[in-house]
Amino acid sequence: MNISEILGNCAAGANTRDNFITDASFTVAYHELPGLLDETAAALVGYGIRPGDCLAVECANSVAGALLLLTLMRDGFSFVLVPTSVGAGIKPTPLFCRFSIVVGAGVAPQPAAAFMAVTLNPEWNGNSVAAAKLLLRTSGSMGTSKIVVHGHDKLMGNAANCVRKYGFRAESRCAIPVPIAHMYGFGAEFLPAIQVGASIDLQDKTNLLKYLDREKKFQPTIAFVTPAICEMLLKGYKSDRSNYEVVVTSGQRISEDVFAAFDARIGGRLINQYGSTEMGATAACDPGDSFALRSLTIGKPMHDVQLRITDGDPGELNVLHPFGYDGYLDDAGEWIHVADPASWYRTGDLAKADAEGAIKVLGRAGASINRDGYLVLLEDIERIMEKSPGIAQVVVTSVAGSSGRGERIAAFCVLKAGIELDAARIRARCFDLLPRYALPDEVHVVEAVPLLASGKIDRRALAAELSQTES
Repeated sequence: MNISEILGNCAAGANTRDNFITDASFTVAYHELPGLLDETAAALVGYGIRPGDCLAVECANSVAGALLLLTLMRDGFSFVLVPTSVGAGIKPTPLFCRFSIVVGAGVAPQPAAAFMAVTLNPEWNGNSVAAAKLLLRTSGSMGTSKIVVHGHDKLMGNAANCVRKYGFRAESRCAIPVPIAHMYGFGAEFLPAIQVGASIDLQDKTNLLKYLDREKKFQPTIAFVTPAICEMLLKGYKSDRSNYEVVVTSGQRISEDVFAAFDARIGGRLINQYGSTEMGATAACDPGDSFALRSLTIGKPMHDVQLRITDGDPGELNVLHPFGYDGYLDDAGEWIHVADPASWYRTGDLAKADAEGAIKVLGRAGASINRDGYLVLLEDIERIMEKSPGIAQVVVTSVAGSSGRGERIAAFCVLKAGIELDAARIRARCFDLLPRYALPDEVHVVEAVPLLASGKIDRRALAAELSQTES
């Protein structure tokens, strides 16, 4: 079923027509959507936008933004979702996009022509992209960012998998405090909620007070968050939450202590989703799975998705996904790579299976080094160091140069509130926690680790920070 049929059914359905999308400032019901989307489509025509044009869309978590995205999906436009925070060196508007559209937060969804800031791209190169494609930039957290191409039909198939896995239904109340300009917020929660006609609360650039206020008024049953949001909410929660059926986290690794504390607050419903910009939602545990399974593994793959581990134990995790990406484009609109849907996708993640067949992701293959003949996983060092009293978060990277044992290791540590520790004391503790071959050569105490807009750790920014420290 395509999104036009889905929206028509939701607008007419007795149990969905009065459900709504809200951003706290504005609210629209499903039965209002067909007319509002028609008005949005007419506004696009008024700006001179043709059905074959590819658009760059910078979109806040707002009702107005939701209306634009639904219109583009319904009418088969190809569009690039541009994060509101763009990394250095990345062109915000690819050359093959004829127009760029910006929709901010706090703007009224009517009239349609007023809530969009539309600009003709003066550098447009005349290239076109096939109709009905969603284009997303990879995070670039481990290298150069690329533009990933998804067909609308596969995007909807991926969303249907999330409906099945997480139990979205018309009665669900879905909080979305993560950006809908990314696959996680858009493909894994927003579109699944739309598919079933669930009520949606969009939060733009959420903070503790905003989330707690919206939570009290909206009473969400499903929420997609980041580990940083989990940590933020733990500081504000004074009592347990019984309204949640599932809370999904993704992006950077969540520490064991935070996972356990937050899971207890929401009644054992925290799920760590595994996926990527290329594959969308790939695997997750079920809410009813044991704490050990949910906290340590990625559970079972989504419907019709297959996972396998190759080249050792641990080895590289591979995915065969019926709703995966079409390939990569460059900024000029030229194909860098065309994906073969029958081929396994190499994730670049190291993983191993336990005796029950559950898969544990150990970290990026590129985030491991050889020291003294041992394979050292940088995420293992992070997990162990985070068990040290007073340390809230650790990010470990390899750095240029040699320690005599192999590549050098640098650890960036965020301290818990009110704790005073210096780098020398933290490194001294590591002698009791880690084997000698895994000891960090450098320890740096930082106030916070830099994050990409997707919620992942910006490791290139850490490397740059280290270079500045050494210069």
